[in-house]
Amino acid sequence: MNLWIGDYAGLRNEIYYLKFKLTDPQLSPAELTETQSLLDERIMREGKFRAILNAFKDIDNQILIRRYVDGESLSDIADVMGFSVGYTYQRHAKAMETIATFERVHAELERFKENFLSNRSK
Repeated sequence: MNLWIGDYAGLRNEIYYLKFKLTDPQLSPAELTETQSLLDERIMREGKFRAILNAFKDIDNQILIRRYVDGESLSDIADVMGFSVGYTYQRHAKAMETIATFERVHAELERFKENFLSNRSK
């Protein structure tokens, strides 16, 4: 799943581009279908990203949004929020640990589901 690899701004730019591309009257039906499919996938990925961000509350939520949506450095976030750089890095690291744990559990559940379904069909 790896929801945090890559940057959010790049994802948003892809979404804007694909939406713009869909307005091209010269797109063939196949290109239109492919572009719509890519757009749907990117929008789903953005939704997952946002859902995870929104799962965090208060300070952690603000740090993650400023870092991954707004693209600010952790040092700048610390300055704006009035925290020490060390404290901001610590909160960010803890949030990232939580996300990594979630991703591992999610991957395990997906493997279990696949195994269960394949064993059930035998």
